[in-house]
Amino acid sequence: MAHLVIKKGRRAGEKIELSQVITLGRGADVDLRLDDLTVSKRHSRIVRNASGDYVLEDLASSNGTFLNGKSITTKRLRNGDEIGIGNTIFEFGGALPKPPPQKAKVLIGSGSEDRTTPLVKTAVDASYEPQQDTASGQTTVEGLSKANYRLAILLEISHSLGMALDEDELLDKILDELFDVFPETNRGFIILRDPDTGQLTPGKSRIRKSRRPDDEQLQISETILEYVLDRKQGVLIEDTMQDERLPTSQSILDFDMRSVMCVPLKWEDQVLGFIQLDTNRIAANYDENGLTLLVAIANQCALTIANARLHKQLVRQERLEQDLQNARRIQSSFLPQAPPAVAGYQFEDAYATALAVGGDFFDFVELPDGRMAIVVGDVSGKGITAALMMAKMASNVRFFATTQSGPGQLLARLNEVALDSESDMFVTVLIMFLDPINHVLTMSNAGHCYPLIRKRGGEVSRLEKPTGFPLGIIEDAEFEEETASLEPGDIICVFTDGIIEAMDDQNEQFGYEKLSESLSSASAGPKDAVKSIQKALREFTGMAPQSDDLTLVCFGRFDGQA
Repeated sequence: MAHLVIKKGRRAGEKIELSQVITLGRGADVDLRLDDLTVSKRHSRIVRNASGDYVLEDLASSNGTFLNGKSITTKRLRNGDEIGIGNTIFEFGGALPKPPPQKAKVLIGSGSEDRTTPLVKTAVDASYEPQQDTASGQTTVEGLSKANYRLAILLEISHSLGMALDEDELLDKILDELFDVFPETNRGFIILRDPDTGQLTPGKSRIRKSRRPDDEQLQISETILEYVLDRKQGVLIEDTMQDERLPTSQSILDFDMRSVMCVPLKWEDQVLGFIQLDTNRIAANYDENGLTLLVAIANQCALTIANARLHKQLVRQERLEQDLQNARRIQSSFLPQAPPAVAGYQFEDAYATALAVGGDFFDFVELPDGRMAIVVGDVSGKGITAALMMAKMASNVRFFATTQSGPGQLLARLNEVALDSESDMFVTVLIMFLDPINHVLTMSNAGHCYPLIRKRGGEVSRLEKPTGFPLGIIEDAEFEEETASLEPGDIICVFTDGIIEAMDDQNEQFGYEKLSESLSSASAGPKDAVKSIQKALREFTGMAPQSDDLTLVCFGRFDGQA
């Protein structure tokens, strides 16, 4: 049997059996008298409700009633709870353990509801805030008492919910609090809008006691639902059996709903979902005051849900940013860490992604016969998918380069791999094999931007042949090769389309002409060429955002003279 054990106080160790109602206080007319001046005459009471739960209620005491160290107005008791009244501490125990909360199937509407009569007479706008409960010249004692009760409940719920950040746990806490505040509630549920799709989805449901199979389903009246969501108002139906406005609402009658309250979860200008509570009997606290209180509670809950979702979004964003940083570091490992050292030649490069990771890549691969392979590629698209493809292509270049006799054969082999990747992406690649002994450059182009060559005197021209399809488009593609001799002072400039397609704030492109001008005006070798192009690009784009990945490789036969 449920009981109290005095743990601290003048009667420590005494056990008190609990009846249906027991009143505690200092007065002579209470059930359990406490000889303590800090205790009010009628301080608090413990009531067993219709569902068999014991509820602790404060009776407007001077010094408050405490449950587990926290001041409360009304709260359902659980075995092991400590009740503090004045200088006495009780431990509650012996109550039958509650069965685990039952999940309920949620149904929306029946399609047979009568829409010809107004739905509700009692409605409270969801913009209600507890700050509205302020005293004025016409405020009655009863009004002040109700306002004080609402504020006390809201403060208690605010403390209970705290800074809960897990939405699933938060919804459980909300239902716990609601079933305490409205002890006659038989069924309750919270329906939320999916933050991504906007669709209403069941959040949490609770039934206090299942007396028949139908009780395992929580029925939502489509009429009530539309009213709450469209008008952003909480609604109350005190007795559906006697309400002539709902004569044919089968979804209400079939599920034995006598008293119903439904309120939106409103945060700022958004409706995050709604809460519905109902009973199978006429409930005393299902009235206008109860509805006003439920609206205020829903507003507090909506704020907490919004905070939990924002926190989840921030955590997800933080994890994504961390993943992107790691991906960037991994992607960087596929790129050369320093220009190669080749006698009589200089190399310089620059690389910048539009996002955290990108689809551009370049490489310098030493070949067994002393030649050097210079590779610059661009995967279609940007972001993670392009970066994965870039990593795969960069790895394949290093793997296959040493076994192919020329750049055309290497491109053909890379094309086979690209076709096997089962991706709809394609890759443009320019490959050059440099013979630093004979100063011969052999190149092959798979749909990539034409490279530029600057002669010693500053004249710039494009190397427009040969060219073929990008990798990953057609099977058995063949790629022609062409050779060119390099003279002292010649500089080869290879780049991705992010360079020539960079735009200013007027959406004009940098283009081949400005690239050629900046290459021509470079004062010395490849290093100065890269700096000159970067400077011209910055001045051209100004504050316009970078729209594509940028890769630039300059190399040449250099004897120290411009």
